[in-house]
Amino acid sequence: MATAKPSIVLPDRYIEHVAYALHMAASNRFTSPPAAIAAVYLATRFEFYFRVLSGKLNGDGTWVSPAAQQTTRSAINDSRLARNRVSSVSLAYKIMKLNQSQSIVQHFTALDNALYATPTTVVGPMTVADLGDRIEFGRHAVGHGHWGDMSAETLFYGLMTSLVFYNAG
Repeated sequence: MATAKPSIVLPDRYIEHVAYALHMAASNRFTSPPAAIAAVYLATRFEFYFRVLSGKLNGDGTWVSPAAQQTTRSAINDSRLARNRVSSVSLAYKIMKLNQSQSIVQHFTALDNALYATPTTVVGPMTVADLGDRIEFGRHAVGHGHWGDMSAETLFYGLMTSLVFYNAG
């Protein structure tokens, strides 16, 4: 990955950081400090990936066009879609999944179907019904100090990052 050509999903310099975090995830026990750091870093990248892969959002969460926003609002009933910017990894994931022609979306849909045939209520209470919800829950819990460590997610985030890398073309 570190020697791959930069892309819209993994731009220059950024790809080096992601590759390093994947190396940390793969070469350390999932309960180790390097794995915990890698998990947090990898978790922060998914919102950007999902935005760009959606084809409807720019990397910063703004809409690529008013038509893209309107099409999305017709497909997903969520009041946050009326805003000028999407700032939710879970919502960005749902927007990305509208583009079923992408192989990455097909892989994520298969994982959703296998892992979340029935939505799960977690602490908060929050319902986790797909991978986007799972990432948002973990990011929120760590970012707001509820958990100091999400190293248990390291290998999972590594797998998801690899799926993005190999299927985002």
